[in-house]
Amino acid sequence: MASGCQLVFFLCLTSGLFFVGTVLAQDTNEQDSGCEPGWTRFGSRCFIFYNMPKQWVDAEHACIKVGGNLASIHSPEENVFLAQLIERVTGHRLHTWIGGHDAVREGTWLWSDGTEFDYVRWSLGEPNNYGIEHCIEMNWGGNYWNDQKCHHGKPFVCAKDL
Repeated sequence: MASGCQLVFFLCLTSGLFFVGTVLAQDTNEQDSGCEPGWTRFGSRCFIFYNMPKQWVDAEHACIKVGGNLASIHSPEENVFLAQLIERVTGHRLHTWIGGHDAVREGTWLWSDGTEFDYVRWSLGEPNNYGIEHCIEMNWGGNYWNDQKCHHGKPFVCAKDL
C-alpha cells in the first residue's frame, strides 16, 4: 500500500474532486477467489475496474478509499490479465489509468503502491513526456503503455493484496 513520501508529494501536487461511482467489473468465481465481491483475483492480489473517467490523482484516491491503490503491473501475464478484464467489462481495451507516475522526478517511474517498478510495456517511442506527461495509461496502441497528462479523465484499475 502507498505510504511513501513520493506518493504524498505527488498527491499534494495535484488537486481535484473525489467521487466513487459504480463498480463495473465482476468475476463469476469471486466467492471462491478470496477477493471481495466485485473484485477479481490474479496471483496474490485482487483487482477491480472502474469505468468512470477520473483524473489520475482522483482515481488513486478512489482506490485508497476501497483499500488499495491504482494497479501496479509486474509481469506480461498481469498486463494481459488486466487488458482482458477491461475488455470483458467494456467490450474494448479502453485507455485506462494504472498506478505508474514520474511526478517526483522526471524519467524515474514509480508505482503508487510503493512496489518495485520491475516491468514495463511502453509503446514504441514512449515514454516521451510530450506536453508534460507524468502518469501511465495502459491499452495504448493495443496492449502497451503510454505516459499521459495526469489531469485527463480516464477509467482506472485498482489493486490490493489478498
